[in-house]
Formats: sequence, C-alpha cells, structure tokens
Amino acid sequence: MTTEIWQLSEDQLLADAAAVSHQIQLLEARRIALVAEIDTRVTREKLGFPGPAGWLTSTTLLSPGKANKILALARGLKNFPDIADAVNTGVMSIDHAALILAFAETPPDDLPPEGRDMARAALITAATGPEA
Repeated sequence: MTTEIWQLSEDQLLADAAAVSHQIQLLEARRIALVAEIDTRVTREKLGFPGPAGWLTSTTLLSPGKANKILALARGLKNFPDIADAVNTGVMSIDHAALILAFAETPPDDLPPEGRDMARAALITAATGPEA
C-alpha cells in the first residue's frame, strides 16, 4: 500500500521526489531508445504517419515539438554511443544530451577530429551527475 503524499515526512518527501525524478529520467531514455527502433523498423504503413514523431504526437500528450526533439535525439544518439550511455544510465539529462549532441553533430570547422572527441568527453563529464 502506498502512503499518501501528505503523510510522508520531510525526509521521505525529499527521497521520493529524487527517486521519482531518477525513474522519469530512465523512462525518458527508454522512450528515446524505443523511438530509435521504431524509426528504423516500423513502416509508414504500420505507423499510419510519415514518421515516428507524428505517431508519437497522436498517441500521447506530447506536443509536436517535443516529439520531434525525441526523434532527433533517437537518431543522433545512434552515432554517439558515449552520449547515449550517459543518458541510458540516468547520469545525464535529456536536455544536456541534446546540447552535447548539437555540438557533436556540428562541431567548429577548425576543430580537428581528436579535439572533437576530447571536447565531447569533457562536455559529457561536465553534464553528468547532480552537480551538472
């Protein structure tokens, strides 16, 4: 039986809010991974839409903008397993992942490849954990 929220102590409120937030982060990562699979495996005919973002919008309460962001992350994280791992383990927020992915997909032209990898690793380190 679940204790009513109003019956929780202050310590329980804080612990439960943190635990629920972590679970939401993990569920968001799972949704992104599922959308990535839908994007590669499910046909337009089966979806009933031109792509996963339209289907996601129609079957959930997500806005088209949020659904498109999820699809962009799903597509982009395939190319950057280091960012995906941080998201999938729940140590990096989806918002941080989107920012790092934007840098990784369009790095400065004058940054050499080894510098790109180093910069991405530094950004991942800076964006992981509660201190991020």
